[in-house]
Amino acid sequence: MVLERAEFIARDGTGDEVGEMLRTRGLPLAATYTGCLSFRALRCVEQPETFLFLAEWESIEAHKESRHEPAHVEFREMLLPFAAGARETLHFTEL
Repeated sequence: MVLERAEFIARDGTGDEVGEMLRTRGLPLAATYTGCLSFRALRCVEQPETFLFLAEWESIEAHKESRHEPAHVEFREMLLPFAAGARETLHFTEL
């Protein structure tokens, strides 16, 4: 299992819209990713335009392969118009 941590930063003033879009469209899309065991989207309390995505994958290879699936592409394209930035996406394994 590999845990992916990704942070998305929305443009100022769009946090509510992004949050609603993630709830209604993003989470259902993520639920269809091949090889994804779980997916969570969280919103930062102190910086409400910052979102954290935590995804558990069967393997790093499963994650890489899923990135080309239509649902994964749609998820990225859905967020792109709202993007102000992102932090480096990292992957973790248990000790």
